[in-house]
Amino acid sequence: MIYDVIVSGLGPAGSSFLKRLSGSGLKVLAFDKDEFPRRKPCAGGLTVKAYNLLNGLFPGLEKVVRVSSKSIELHYKDHSAEISAPTVLTYLTDRGELDGYLFELLPHREFEVHTGEKCLSVERLSDENLSVKTDKDSYICRTLVVCEGVNSRIASRFKIKKDIGFTYEIDVEFNYGSRIVIDFSGFSWGYYWAFPKGDFITTGVGEFKSRELFKRLRELLNGFNAKHGFRGRILWERGFPIPAGKKNNDVYRNRVLFLGDSGGLVDPLTGEGIYYAARSGVIAAEVVKSAFAKGDLSRLSVYKAWVDGEMGEEFKWARVVGKLFFPLRGFNFYLLKRSKELPLLAARLLSGDISYKEGFFSYLKLVPKALFKF
Repeated sequence: MIYDVIVSGLGPAGSSFLKRLSGSGLKVLAFDKDEFPRRKPCAGGLTVKAYNLLNGLFPGLEKVVRVSSKSIELHYKDHSAEISAPTVLTYLTDRGELDGYLFELLPHREFEVHTGEKCLSVERLSDENLSVKTDKDSYICRTLVVCEGVNSRIASRFKIKKDIGFTYEIDVEFNYGSRIVIDFSGFSWGYYWAFPKGDFITTGVGEFKSRELFKRLRELLNGFNAKHGFRGRILWERGFPIPAGKKNNDVYRNRVLFLGDSGGLVDPLTGEGIYYAARSGVIAAEVVKSAFAKGDLSRLSVYKAWVDGEMGEEFKWARVVGKLFFPLRGFNFYLLKRSKELPLLAARLLSGDISYKEGFFSYLKLVPKALFKF
């Protein structure tokens, strides 16, 4: 059999792609190297826009929300500030539970779905067909959708270019309530986070720029956990790479689409990737349906143009905001303490209510007011 589409990876990107592809009538094979439920390294924070997108595709998402946070405690050296809002800023999930829920709600009857099957290699048989070899079988398809995460074998095979940082994460048995803690001390372009999950707290550190810090992430994380008093039985820990999105993203080869982390689609300022994974799944599904409906698979290249036009612009401005924030952290914390409007602006940015470009120009307008209190 020749499949119209093969999907490798069933996290938020692959699951969102399949959900949006429902009703297309295409012959689809999807597989994931893991069985569900599974353990998945991820901070597990959902911005409001990520939650709304996923809940629109997979209703009842509140079932896997462990904590809904309305406040974020910020630290930098001896500076501190708080961002709060009357509504939720971040929904906190366990990624294993989230992925399991999305998988359960897939239209399994429409597609052939395999779990516990790992992609090993991909080869082009012709201009029209690709051969996908797994640890269990070989398959032929006309289009391949890659959702395997940052360590994707297929992305490596096609030499997909990504900017890479590194993170280290520890789940600590600790009940902390609902406040998120973020600490920017000691990083070049990164931060420490503590995300409460009810009976445990996910703590982590991530750095995008300093290779020297890459070697010390576990040590740094232990130090930050001690600083903020998060001591308890370690439930799980792991280090892993994280990509950073760009204005021009390497997400398409002839008939092969790279979604989410596989294509480097992660916010380069916050490291948030779940929204972009799910959104890339939706975009890819619309492009695939259109290309097959018109009988012209060259139209699949629209995927890259769509991603760059929508996400690339946001990633560009995220980097602009980062260049304004990280070198001037002390000054920005000073402004946060003096201004009522800037914490509200930060809350709107973090929730995804406004774009980085809007946030940047709003910030420039508010700085003189915060400095001179007029």
